[in-house]
Amino acid sequence: MKISGNVTVVGAGPVGLLLATELALQGVRTTVLERLTTQADTIKAQMISGRTYQMLAMRGFGPAIDAASEAEAQGLAWRPNGSTGHFAGMFKLDGLPIVMLTQQALERILEARALELGVEIRRGVEVSSLDLGTDYVVGCDGGRSTVRKLAGFDFPGTDPTLTGYQAVVDLDGELPRGWHRTPTGVFASGPLKGRVMILEFDGPPADREATPEILEAALRRVSGLDVRISAVHTATIWTDNTRQAGTYRRGNVLLAGDAAHIHSPFGGQGLNLGLQDVLNLGWKLATGDSGLIDTYTTERHPVAARVLHNTMAQVALTRPDPHTRELYSLFSDLLDLPQVKERVSAMVQGTDIRYDTGSDHPLAGTFVPGLDLSDGKGTSIAIDGAEATIRPDGYISRITT
Repeated sequence: MKISGNVTVVGAGPVGLLLATELALQGVRTTVLERLTTQADTIKAQMISGRTYQMLAMRGFGPAIDAASEAEAQGLAWRPNGSTGHFAGMFKLDGLPIVMLTQQALERILEARALELGVEIRRGVEVSSLDLGTDYVVGCDGGRSTVRKLAGFDFPGTDPTLTGYQAVVDLDGELPRGWHRTPTGVFASGPLKGRVMILEFDGPPADREATPEILEAALRRVSGLDVRISAVHTATIWTDNTRQAGTYRRGNVLLAGDAAHIHSPFGGQGLNLGLQDVLNLGWKLATGDSGLIDTYTTERHPVAARVLHNTMAQVALTRPDPHTRELYSLFSDLLDLPQVKERVSAMVQGTDIRYDTGSDHPLAGTFVPGLDLSDGKGTSIAIDGAEATIRPDGYISRITT
């Protein structure tokens, strides 16, 4: 069974645009509504994980992502053999494959494909009601989601305890490269020129703005260095506000990405989590099968819950008080153990995800990289002499010997 009408996606960020392409591939008429009239140019996500790259590559996005990454990443592009990632500033997660790619560049790639597939994108549209004359509405409209509020989803969690700044600035003075813990917070510089990050554990940001004066004062407080910020090219302020909707579906309204879950950006997991949400949702929603659509929450809710768990743990490990510094030191020693490092790396990258597909075969529910699923359909392949049925999102649904 296919959806007989259409789907309205609210939000033209990367999550909403990817969902639109997924639905269009399945022959579903899709409209994207976006409040902003132009693409936001503030600093946002700067990379996608190796697993997300593999999943986008199976849809044929690989060449466009490679080209954009090389053009925009100042030589820090696709690292197939891995990069050293961090957990709460402990740079011990060796061999993490990543693609340096700005969120804006990814949005342009996804928008071009959506338009090519016939998706209608309407900008400058403020949604004030869910009476949109559509089969389904999907909120991909961020952490302050209007769709989530209008549909009455609960959104429990924890309030913010820190203020984080990310910015690209012109500096008068020198900052040491890397991540630095101090008695008052954390500051980091690099790898891209002028890129700075500041954490202050002084509660929510209230109405602070990312002006040169505010950023400079925060940087001087945390670093203790005599530096000046003469210009701000782009900046954003964030917190560790952490929340998750209890379900991702209420009737014909669904949530994906930050509309369904928010957390601190530790580990760069948010964009990847949202993109993988909609790769799970799109083909299911297109069927119109209510039971299958419900498995979207069943499968993806625990994945997001684990991200919230590990980002909250990273925030806790980063606090500057003496007790936490000792805990940080202990955890750093644990990360030297290969088994601990492997488990934490897999958790942050999402490479150990296994969905319950009703099969007890050890490979059922796991992802198969390298497949061409650019038509949005599943396939069957041989694995160790058995036939594996692959879902449209690249995960094995069953294996028949």
